[in-house]
Amino acid sequence: MNQKALVHGSLFLTALLYGGSYTIAKELMPLWIAPFGFILLRVWIATAFFWAVDPLIRKKREMPTRRDLGLLALCAFFGVAGNMLLFFKGLAISSPINSSVIMVTSPIFILVVAAFYKAEKIGWRKLLGIALGTAGAILLITATPQNSTVITPNSAWGNFMILINAILFATYLVLVRPLMARYQTFTVVKWVFLFGSVMVFPFGWREALQVPWGLFGQAQWAAFAYIILGISILAYWLNAWALKYVTSSVVGTYIYLQPVLATAIALVWGRDMLLLEQVVFAFMIFAGVYLVSEARN
Repeated sequence: MNQKALVHGSLFLTALLYGGSYTIAKELMPLWIAPFGFILLRVWIATAFFWAVDPLIRKKREMPTRRDLGLLALCAFFGVAGNMLLFFKGLAISSPINSSVIMVTSPIFILVVAAFYKAEKIGWRKLLGIALGTAGAILLITATPQNSTVITPNSAWGNFMILINAILFATYLVLVRPLMARYQTFTVVKWVFLFGSVMVFPFGWREALQVPWGLFGQAQWAAFAYIILGISILAYWLNAWALKYVTSSVVGTYIYLQPVLATAIALVWGRDMLLLEQVVFAFMIFAGVYLVSEARN
């Protein structure tokens, strides 16, 4: 298999893993594990894994420069601490379908951040796409849920946190790419998670201590293993590895698959209902992303 196929295969697998996480994570949150405690466990276990495995697969160790350590810490805030805390807290009080559709706005925010970071020009078509996609996200966030047994009264606030998470993740994808060009994937990921583990500690340590491990059954352990191994380690590493060979925008486009996969899984699982207004607002977001991606200026 050639490298191009490996890269795109990795990105598809990442989208599939993330698509399943919207429903599977809610099997544990907030009944079994509170959101911030879940994030602390995710980040700390992943950090231990990356630092333990790195010397086993590489003989030569890389030490980032002092300047790059600062950039790695910044990436940890945008890509681990800030976005993960907001994502799980938002997901806990929102629905899998709404959460996954809002995440589609990430490519729009990637363009905005890249334009600011690289001083790229944004033409009227891209501005129209940004406006259309943002409007769709706002309407989805503020829509009053109907005929759903899983959305709580605070779902608008949860949707808003998912949107901020998308902005933070988009910023991370832009900031981390230069680091991926200078260092090996494991070097970047292990330092990002190390800094992130320090940042999430004040938010999650109390909730992590309250997890009733002794009451877990097979379903709870399977869901926990999926989030830790599939999302926190495998999907994160695959995303980072792909950034060595493709641009942030290409990685961002695979987010388009997440709502399709997440919706199918949520409907089959019986964790959510698909409403007409969700389809309309999702269409606005997809149309906005299309204009942003296809417009030349």
